[in-house]
Amino acid sequence: MQVRTFLFFAMSLLAHSKSMAQGCSDAGVCTAGPIGQLATKSDSTGAKEPLHFARLQFSYAVGEQGIVIMQVVPEIGIGITDGFGLQLKVPYVSASGNLGDNSGIGDVIFTASYAFVKERDHNLTAIAGLRLPTGETSPQPLEQTSFGPDFKPLPMPYQPGLGTLDLLLGAQYRYKRWTTALAYQHVLDQGNENLFYHEAWDGDADALTYFESAYLERANDAVARVQYALPIGKFSIQPGLLAIYHLGLDSRLELDGTPDPWEMEPFVRRDVEGSDGLTLNLTAEARYDLSDSWSLEASFGSAVITREARPDGLTRAMVINLGVRFAF
Repeated sequence: MQVRTFLFFAMSLLAHSKSMAQGCSDAGVCTAGPIGQLATKSDSTGAKEPLHFARLQFSYAVGEQGIVIMQVVPEIGIGITDGFGLQLKVPYVSASGNLGDNSGIGDVIFTASYAFVKERDHNLTAIAGLRLPTGETSPQPLEQTSFGPDFKPLPMPYQPGLGTLDLLLGAQYRYKRWTTALAYQHVLDQGNENLFYHEAWDGDADALTYFESAYLERANDAVARVQYALPIGKFSIQPGLLAIYHLGLDSRLELDGTPDPWEMEPFVRRDVEGSDGLTLNLTAEARYDLSDSWSLEASFGSAVITREARPDGLTRAMVINLGVRFAF
C-alpha cells in the first residue's frame, strides 16, 4: 500500500506541474550538499544516519518554449567523520526543443558539509563548495559540425553548462520537522561562450522567442528556503518554499545597432534589464524507505514568482526528479 502511495504522489506531481508557471532558476546552490534534502535516519522519527550514500537521480523538466531537459545525475556522499562529509554530483544533460537537440556532461558540483550541531531534534550544518565549468557552453544543432554562413548557435537552455566557476556557500538548520536554509552562489570566473543572438537565425520566428545570450555573464544568487517534513511510517513528504534572488543584472554582447562594416567588433556589452530580482518556487520532496539502506525519492519544483528576463536558460515550467538512494 505504501509503495502505491509513493508512486501515486510522484505521478500527481507530474500531472499538477503542467498547470504551473515558469520558474526554478536554480544555478546549483539550492540543492548543494544536504540543502533541501529530507533528513534520512537522524530526524526525530528514526535512528542514526549512515555516514555514506550513493544516489542516482533522473530529472525531467520543461524549459522555455517547451524545451524538454532531461538529466541523469549520479551523486556520491562520503562521511569523513560523523559531522564532516563530501558530496559530488556529475550530471549528464540532454535538451530537445524547436531549434534542435544537444547533450553532454554538465557542470560538476562538489561540496563539503560540516554539522556543527547534530542532535535528534535539531541540526545545524554549513556547506561550502564549487560548481565547476565542465559543461559545454557554445551549443549548436547536432547536424551542424562547423562554423559557416549557415551556422546557427543555440540559446542557453540547450547547453549543458553555465560556463562559470562558482563558489557555493550555505547553512541549514533543522528543528524537529522544520528546516530552513540560507545560501549564496558567487561567480568567481565568467567563462560562458554562448553565441546565440537573433540575427544569426535570419528572422526565424521560433528563434526570436528566446532570450539572446551571446557571451552572457551571470550575476550572483542568494537563496532562502523553508520546509516542513511529514513522516508517515516509511513514507515522508517535505513541502516547502524556495526563494532565489538574483542580486544583479546579467550582461551580454549585443549588436552595436549601427555597426560599421569596417569594425572588427560590432558588438558591445550591455546589461539585461529585468534579469535581477526574485524567483519564488513551490517545492516538495518525498521519500519511501524500502529498507535501512535503500530508498526511493521524488522531488518537484515550480515557480509562482519569476524574474522578467531569464537569459541564463534556467527557466523551468516545472522540474520533477525521481531517484534511488543507497546509504551505507
